[in-house]
Amino acid sequence: MLLGGNGFEEITSAGSSASGTFVAFYVTGKGADDDCTIAATTHIGDNLTACKFTTGSLVYGPFRQITMSSPTDADVHVLCYYG
Repeated sequence: MLLGGNGFEEITSAGSSASGTFVAFYVTGKGADDDCTIAATTHIGDNLTACKFTTGSLVYGPFRQITMSSPTDADVHVLCYYG
């Protein structure tokens, strides 16, 4: 199955995804220099704590919940892919 075949949840400003089973997240933005700070809890392995990601970042992992703490405007969105 392709990435996104099970759907996705979009975080459009500072906030968190629902608790679930995510296999990846993708950062979108209006410009190449847009960035965000993301923390994520995982089902197994280490959690991400306040890591900075730029537009175009695609991160794979066994994520349980994904949280974007900055920016608080709508320039950056995070697509959280269910798996």
